[in-house]
Amino acid sequence: MGPLLFFNSGNEAACAVPIDKIELINAADQAINIFTGGEKKQKIALGCADDASDEVLKTLVTALAPMAKFHQKLVVVADDAADEYLVSGITTVTITEDAD
Repeated sequence: MGPLLFFNSGNEAACAVPIDKIELINAADQAINIFTGGEKKQKIALGCADDASDEVLKTLVTALAPMAKFHQKLVVVADDAADEYLVSGITTVTITEDAD
């Protein structure tokens, strides 16, 4: 399964996603979008500064890539409640369940 990636929007919406369930991570205007697969698809949007999404994406995937080999580890990627982010440039997180 690999490590669990933790996301918390600070408004009682939180999730922990196994790293191997991520199907796509892309950069968009002021956001990094993480799409999960499986029966319950999710979209996790990480807010970032204007004109910074491509660099934040590169930094994020560089940080996540080596973690795939670890087991039973929790990695806080974005926690709005604790104001804690894995890489600088992430400012918010929004979690959408059953995203298509």
